[in-house]
Amino acid sequence: MSELQKAIEASVTGDVLAGEDGWFCRTFVFAGDFPGFMGHFPGHPVLPAVAQMMAGAYVASHGLDGVREVRGVKLARFFTPIAPGIAVTIHVRPQGPDAAEIRVTTAGDVLAAAFTLVF
Repeated sequence: MSELQKAIEASVTGDVLAGEDGWFCRTFVFAGDFPGFMGHFPGHPVLPAVAQMMAGAYVASHGLDGVREVRGVKLARFFTPIAPGIAVTIHVRPQGPDAAEIRVTTAGDVLAAAFTLVF
């Protein structure tokens, strides 16, 4: 397991919560010392897209009966930068056994990112 993946898992702040229409979610808070912020960007840290995708894969693993290798990303859109210390909720809806739709939201249900991971 990579150091980045360990840091993502250490940033979890809540249990997996089931929602409506097959969605489930988990909340994270990425502190200022989160390794993904280093160099991205000096003086104005922003949570990297790859960290959001890795967190999405981590949450998806709970609904897809175990960790799977990410083989692709579809329709990735990033709308709002995420700064350190912001609560981030990763919403996941499985799309069959080999894909999951992911939405990343911040406080007030602001959509920060949306993408589909293919496993």
